[in-house]
Amino acid sequence: MSASHLTKAVCKTLPVKIRSAEPDESNACAALYERAGNDAFTWRPKNWFKAEDFLAHARNEEVYIAVAHGAILGILAFFRPSNFIHSLYVDPDAQGFGIGTALITAAEKIADGPLSLKVDEPNTRARNFYERLGFRAAGETGVDAGIRWLRLTRG
Repeated sequence: MSASHLTKAVCKTLPVKIRSAEPDESNACAALYERAGNDAFTWRPKNWFKAEDFLAHARNEEVYIAVAHGAILGILAFFRPSNFIHSLYVDPDAQGFGIGTALITAAEKIADGPLSLKVDEPNTRARNFYERLGFRAAGETGVDAGIRWLRLTRG
């Protein structure tokens, strides 16, 4: 079943299992990264997100997935040495079911210190999501390909 067959639940939840991605799931994770990134980051050039970029970064990260009804609906790439969430993407058709929150909760359980991440300043939807989960601006900012980003921390 693909995420496109899902409908929004009244309770805004969907039972998902969070687990480490298996090596043979790397391409599916990369495809989700590309699809979700290009859907959400409308301020970036068209097709900015590429599956091969995810695969290159993920070599040095732990990748966790949210699975429901046999479909990978969300991914989180975690760089353990600094408790850094490098990537968090939820299939566009599966947003609003609590998948992103479940992935953050899983990261918090495996981290040995405060979580941190970077978010594009124009990404108000993600910034609001992270703030609802207790992330706060850490005072560090930068620019990537002309887009300002903010570092957020929690814990």
